[in-house]
Amino acid sequence: MQAMESIMRRAIIKIALTLWAAGTLCQACAAAPVYDALGGSGHVQRLALGSEALKGDRAALVDFDAFAIPADAANPKQQFSGTLTLKDVAVSGMFSEVGTHLQGSYKDPTHLPSFSYQFMQAGTHIFPVRRGLQITSHPDYEYILEPGRVWQEEDDHGYSRASIPFSLQEKGANCTHQGVLTFLFMSDGRISSVDYQIAGETCQYFQFNMWGLVAATYTPEKIAGSAKLIRNYKNEVSSRMPTRPITQLALDHPAAGIEVEKIAAEQTPARTTLFGVAIDGINYVGGCRTRFGTYPYCDVLDIPSYSLAKSIAGAIGLMRLEKQSPGTKNLIIGNLVRGCTGNQWIDVTLLNALDMATGNYTSPGNEVDEGSEAMENQFFLRDTNAEKTAFACSYERKSAPGATWVYHTPDTYLLGAAMNTVFKARTGAAKDFYRDMLVEEIFKPLNLSPTTYATVRTFDSDARPFTGYGLTLHRDDLVKIGEFLNRQHGSINGHEMLDGTLLREALQQTPRRGLTAGVAESRYLHGFWAWNASSAARGPALCGQDVWIPYMSGFGGIGLVLLPNDMVYYFVSDNHEYGFKSALIELNKIRPLCRAAGSTANFHQ
Repeated sequence: MQAMESIMRRAIIKIALTLWAAGTLCQACAAAPVYDALGGSGHVQRLALGSEALKGDRAALVDFDAFAIPADAANPKQQFSGTLTLKDVAVSGMFSEVGTHLQGSYKDPTHLPSFSYQFMQAGTHIFPVRRGLQITSHPDYEYILEPGRVWQEEDDHGYSRASIPFSLQEKGANCTHQGVLTFLFMSDGRISSVDYQIAGETCQYFQFNMWGLVAATYTPEKIAGSAKLIRNYKNEVSSRMPTRPITQLALDHPAAGIEVEKIAAEQTPARTTLFGVAIDGINYVGGCRTRFGTYPYCDVLDIPSYSLAKSIAGAIGLMRLEKQSPGTKNLIIGNLVRGCTGNQWIDVTLLNALDMATGNYTSPGNEVDEGSEAMENQFFLRDTNAEKTAFACSYERKSAPGATWVYHTPDTYLLGAAMNTVFKARTGAAKDFYRDMLVEEIFKPLNLSPTTYATVRTFDSDARPFTGYGLTLHRDDLVKIGEFLNRQHGSINGHEMLDGTLLREALQQTPRRGLTAGVAESRYLHGFWAWNASSAARGPALCGQDVWIPYMSGFGGIGLVLLPNDMVYYFVSDNHEYGFKSALIELNKIRPLCRAAGSTANFHQ
């Protein structure tokens, strides 16, 4: 009898431990307040993706509102902690290209990569244990996983409902397609099928809808370090800059007479991912349109940097190294980059490479080299550091270093390779300038999202960060980087993190303007563009005298504008529309830009 009781006790303990690991038996959890609690009854009038649809075998494109947390949602009764695996994604789902004609250029563009990742729940939130860019075995795409939400609806028969945003990013590139997946689950591992939908992107050359309903498994498990992961996630959410709708800008500044519709007016709405302006600690946000309604997780919508990386990784990287070791900017590319052994590299400095003024190029014509077939096939479509370096170092000397600006992404790639050599020599062979300097010393202290911690790298043992493109950001990351440079003058908590001279020159705060970049009213200096606000080239002059506005620019139509009146304006689009004059005219009504930049004139139409 005692032996039988012992066996029963062990069985009961085993069941209890299993339930606890699955999150269903936790007195402390039950007593604790729900993080970001919901006040609804759970009585939701659902028009799409109901419980029966998620148990079916067919999916359709729906408004993204069906993936969003509804107004009457109640707090979840179930707990997710474990691995979510999607089945048969390689042979499931639907695909339709939208407006572009590039499907045939990819190996398997119509299917998701294999999906098996750990997620954990914090109250009404669910987030991936491993954040950011996820390298996959798919020939075309990587995943980027983001935090979503969990809630309860009466008609889901006791199951809780989860919705998780994610993106597909082109392998070895920056083209980003944004989507959401949703499913029902129980703490013990029971799960519905998973409905997924992609119907938006930041990608000029390849646009599509992808959707499907696939079988899935949920394996409950206790996540190592879960308490710390939850603390870090809550800190991430609480550290975001407060947001208000862009329409609120006019209400908050009634005397200015702002016409809000003119902000981002130079970007086609249907081709705009998002835009906004940060003023005095508030991020006024707009956009987040998709082809099927508003994206429900705009706070964590993944946006590619493209060439904003030249300013964020290249410029901030060199300014940080120069601050720590004065004279770094004058080190020679030929001495630091294996492969650049020709005589044309023995006098090219890191600063020359940042300025895209190495003197080594084929044609000085505006973006002739950058848009060439050789550049595409031998640099952008190459996967290894050796291949990219060989091409970047192959350009012949045409002018003296520092004399001629020629837009060259390979120059910034060589800068990254050289900075990596310098950083490793200073800190140890296992170090990496992106991961161990930019992320640890700049991004984390600025409370940037974990999505920024990973960047696109070469596919070899070097795993070299691209430097000239390849970052993924949230809108909150954009404004924090802008404020760090523009309002905080490169300082964090009162500590100057960047070389002040280089930063002031880059932000047009000294008489130095930089080399002419493409057109007369444009300059390029230390990884930043500058536009002369007095120019009439894009319409009436904005200022009565020269006022140079610094900004970062990315392929397709991405801009982060650092205004001299302590505002940050940004837009993310994909229709090759780069203008921002209309927005500046409106923002000048709140606080004069030209006067702040040292001019006695104000903007005028």
